[in-house]
Amino acid sequence: MNILPKILLIDDEVDFTELLAANLEESGFEVRQVNDPAKAVSEAKDFLPDLCIIDLVMPRMDGGDVVNALRAVPELSKTQVLILTALVEENPEDPGELQMKGGLPFVSKTSDLEVIINAIKRQLGHR
Repeated sequence: MNILPKILLIDDEVDFTELLAANLEESGFEVRQVNDPAKAVSEAKDFLPDLCIIDLVMPRMDGGDVVNALRAVPELSKTQVLILTALVEENPEDPGELQMKGGLPFVSKTSDLEVIINAIKRQLGHR
């Protein structure tokens, strides 16, 4: 039996998370979505994802707040994180390159799905 990598999408934009989740599921990932960042930690505790993809700009809690909340929970403290945001642009010379800010990897929301999936695989350190 092949165990699918588990991804938790945390983004306040419902349409975006539904579209991305559908594409990631087709690409071989098990995906759950959270559209209220205040519920991210409880969902992550229940799901125990391999990777959390977190929007940077959200109401009430931004992506940095969510990362800090996840890191404060022992069973989630080592969970991989990828920030997906419209605030950064791809490097035109290497669109698949992960940009680092504040010690966290970022990828642009405007990236092609292939670029996002490659960033996910790099963060998961597999295949």
